[in-house]
Amino acid sequence: MNEMILKSSVAGRARFKYGAFKHLDEKAFEALLGLHVDSFRVNRACASLVVYFDPLKTTLQTIIDLLQKRFETATLMPHVSSPAALYCPSCASCSACESKINSPQSWRSKIWSFVALCGYALYLFVSETFFGASAFALPLPLTALVALAAAIPLLQEAYADFKAGRFSLHSFMAIALLGAIAGGEATAAFEIVFILRGGMLLEEYTAERSKKQIHELMALGIKKAYVLVDEIEVETDVSDIREGDTVVARSGERIAVDGMIVEGSAEIDESAINGRSEPAFKTLNETVYANTLMQSGRIYIRVSATGEQTYLARMIAKVEASLAQKSPSEVAADRLAARLLTLGTFLTGATFLLTGSWLRAFSVMIVMSCPCATILAASTAISAGIAKGAKKGVLIKGGAYLEAVSQSEVFCFDKTGTLTTGEPKLVQSICAEGILAHDLLCTAALAEHHNSHPIGIAITKAAALAGFTCHEDNPSDIFAGLGVRLKDHAGDIAVGNAKWMAQNGVDISSLHVQSSQAFLEGYSVVYVARGSRLLGFLSLEHTVRAGTLAMLQGLRKRGVQHLVLLSGDEETVARAFGRTYGFDEVHANVMPEEKADVVEALKTRYTNVVMVGDGINDTLAMSKADVAISFASGGSEAAIEVSNIAVTDSSPDAILHLFDLSKESLRVINQNYWIGTGTNLVSVAFAAVGALPPVLAGAMHIAHTVGIMANSSRIAWNNDNNS
Repeated sequence: MNEMILKSSVAGRARFKYGAFKHLDEKAFEALLGLHVDSFRVNRACASLVVYFDPLKTTLQTIIDLLQKRFETATLMPHVSSPAALYCPSCASCSACESKINSPQSWRSKIWSFVALCGYALYLFVSETFFGASAFALPLPLTALVALAAAIPLLQEAYADFKAGRFSLHSFMAIALLGAIAGGEATAAFEIVFILRGGMLLEEYTAERSKKQIHELMALGIKKAYVLVDEIEVETDVSDIREGDTVVARSGERIAVDGMIVEGSAEIDESAINGRSEPAFKTLNETVYANTLMQSGRIYIRVSATGEQTYLARMIAKVEASLAQKSPSEVAADRLAARLLTLGTFLTGATFLLTGSWLRAFSVMIVMSCPCATILAASTAISAGIAKGAKKGVLIKGGAYLEAVSQSEVFCFDKTGTLTTGEPKLVQSICAEGILAHDLLCTAALAEHHNSHPIGIAITKAAALAGFTCHEDNPSDIFAGLGVRLKDHAGDIAVGNAKWMAQNGVDISSLHVQSSQAFLEGYSVVYVARGSRLLGFLSLEHTVRAGTLAMLQGLRKRGVQHLVLLSGDEETVARAFGRTYGFDEVHANVMPEEKADVVEALKTRYTNVVMVGDGINDTLAMSKADVAISFASGGSEAAIEVSNIAVTDSSPDAILHLFDLSKESLRVINQNYWIGTGTNLVSVAFAAVGALPPVLAGAMHIAHTVGIMANSSRIAWNNDNNS
């Protein structure tokens, strides 16, 4: 096992698997984790580690960082291969460990058990209201037993808290429940459990709904595919396909695997991966992805990843795993809930001491058991925001990043491939004396023929449109950041920037005036030389993405203080672009590490820095930013992996949608706090004077939770407003 695997993560509990765990004693784990976790358990039989921690004191990421540093390994997040896997809070693959899988079937059993409780509650209500308790000789011991049976999950949680030395909502409610039964108030105890079970069911539904929505939006539903076996196409379950197999895909089918084309060509709709509306033409040695649609053609694919390991599945898993990582608002809600729990304990005890009434004390207790709703105030809004972002093609890998976007003072943008399409086009050819424009272009295309850089591709396409066909078999030497050189019988051909010309001993001063003008107009200039003679230069421009200017102006209107352009272009080109689009700061001709230095410098002057990029040269800067946003359409996989937020269609409008979604989520969180605090204060006052019996207090508990859920749901209902 080369990487540590996070098998599960639920509130205050996480489970890891890693081969090296078999060889480390408990003292070593105590020294490593003792200050950060409440307890831990090592199972060497299956190389697993289970940790229990207080989310108010430490975070799951802190524990992961400690383990990664100690064992010098990366961490794989939980994989998602089926809807059932989405609900698995512990290791389902290890028989040596305790496991409890929250599958759809167990969810149904929870529903049926609550329906049974509803039936008994109806029996009590009818007996007391219409016939009087004596008419049915209500069996109070039976009611107490039903209450205890219904409270088993609550009592188990309370026992776990007791062993870990924690006092939580579960502990509070369990003590009150047992006290009510001991005091002869079995009916009140049942009401407490009934209301609490209903509230817990609502909360669990809310917590899982966003994960399920995201999974359904992007889930791969392909069950079968054709695998080439001894030159025969055999229909095979996708789960049985392995790396190295050859899969056949035809027109109208969805591709079931990630891999490389080894034969054939096809038009493929890749919108599920990169948001592009136009199909991509893919041929020999090009990569294809699972869940993309074959529009036409037939291809043979050598499999590189299947199931949980495909690019799309890994992206889904990251977004889903991020929902377990608490945002600042959620951490603040946890702290507030802890304070309310302490206050609830005090008010419940004070009410009983002052009034001597168990019923009034129970009513206060039920109302103040609503810290769970306080926690939902933040988590439901964040979950709704992440789910809405996914529907809009914006994959947000954690609530902390969603919140930070609208609280950021600086937005940094890469230029090529982010604000521009990354597909330059030739706009003019400037020739040296005695050179024809057609010859200049064809000479450049001869050298650029095997170059996959966007500028090289643009030059080759322009030459093809002019009728030039290259038969050159010798590939050019490519020098990153400079240009290319082709050894030719008529003299070596050099194509590239001014630095490259100087290194090849080519004097470009004769065209200095024309090239300076091209730079001022914002064009990229590519010089062409044969031997030491300058033949001329080609001017290219990158098409700016539609909506770029409106997006930048929109950010300014929304309060963003500083807009920064980071570009590898020449100084004059970058500054011309910066002036046109209103950037406050322009950094030109910067290398990847220099982009990262700029981001780190900005973080010392401003609150929260956002970096938006698309290429592998942006990843270092993105890793240094508070929020990293990648444009996935045509972007590098490395940039998408390192980013906190991925915009699948690379639309500038999505940045404004994201900003507004962040702001709306924070606004709803604040509204939820007011809903929770207001209903708590009013309900406690009524309960303390006896005007709110336990049944109504329970109804208030549920109304409290439902109100917060409904308010958070408005995030999904509201239309975006980017005006």
